[in-house]
Amino acid sequence: MKRVLQVLAVLVVVLALGAGVYVYSKQPTRQGTVTLANLQGSVTVHYDDRGVPHIRAENESDLYRALGYVQAQDRLFQMEIMRRLARGELAEVLGPKVLATDKLFRSLRIRERAATYVAQLDHESPHWKALQAYLDGINQYQDSHASPMEFDVLGIPKRPFTAEDSISVAGYMAYSFAAAFRTEPLLTYVRDQLGSDYLKVFDLDWQPKGALNLAASDWQSLGALAALSEQALADNGLPQFEGSNAWAISGSRTQSGKPLLAGDPHIRFSVPSVWYEAQLSAPGFELYGYHNALVPMAFLGHNLDFGWSLTMFQNDDLDLIAEKVNPANPNQVWYHDQWADMSSTEQQIKVKGQAPVTLT
Repeated sequence: MKRVLQVLAVLVVVLALGAGVYVYSKQPTRQGTVTLANLQGSVTVHYDDRGVPHIRAENESDLYRALGYVQAQDRLFQMEIMRRLARGELAEVLGPKVLATDKLFRSLRIRERAATYVAQLDHESPHWKALQAYLDGINQYQDSHASPMEFDVLGIPKRPFTAEDSISVAGYMAYSFAAAFRTEPLLTYVRDQLGSDYLKVFDLDWQPKGALNLAASDWQSLGALAALSEQALADNGLPQFEGSNAWAISGSRTQSGKPLLAGDPHIRFSVPSVWYEAQLSAPGFELYGYHNALVPMAFLGHNLDFGWSLTMFQNDDLDLIAEKVNPANPNQVWYHDQWADMSSTEQQIKVKGQAPVTLT
């Protein structure tokens, strides 16, 4: 019996040591020297008491490459989940419970829009070069380090981060700000049941030309879309970009004589935070700001000359259209006084633990 207990004790110690080594191997590097390819000069990174990186380089390209590297070691899993959400690829690692979310974002065609947008960008512009340097830093970190624990638990394979991923995440942000997916069905109901005068309290107007009376099936579809949109945002576990306010005070009205800028983005709390705080310094370039996952440009921040913030006006940002479908042919809709054929495409959505699902 005593020997059995000794063996068990040894096993517990070995397992504890193994777990400790495993966890330690996943920790970010806060000191020492790191070699990065493609740097044009030396770069230093100093972390303050709050863990904020202060990056100093000899040029902007090296700044963004280093930013990508240090952000990846702190937020690689966040980057991975953000791109999968925006591109409709969550079910591949989280299973069928998020399949409806994937279908929604595939239907929004953010992936296709991102690819088209990237193809049209000026690849010689400073913005493109900054993005490429930033992504290179992320990918260099990912290629040279063990996967985060979340990757191991969920079985997420490594794959390079691309400009299309960054633009897709920006597309998710635009979607999250677009409240009309949730509000448009309600406002339409107010208009149809109470009259358009009731929309004036919202400072809204509408164009009656071409508007059709909605059938019961239309209301069912609109309600389902609103519910799905709300549920997709609530269930994905990622921060929502819902609105905000920002204001400035002239120096003539402050005690210091200097202008004041306050930004209050209404973004829900999350762990980790939606923001990644960093300071970037190079000759002729100074920036202290707050970055999002896979987006190198600071949405909030200041330099030596001015500061800026982010706010989103809750405007009438999109329209939902209930198409009149041909009862004799479900692949046609009424368009310009005649039935017009609809085009369709098929996509395969990978689902963890089961066969791929076809989305038409």
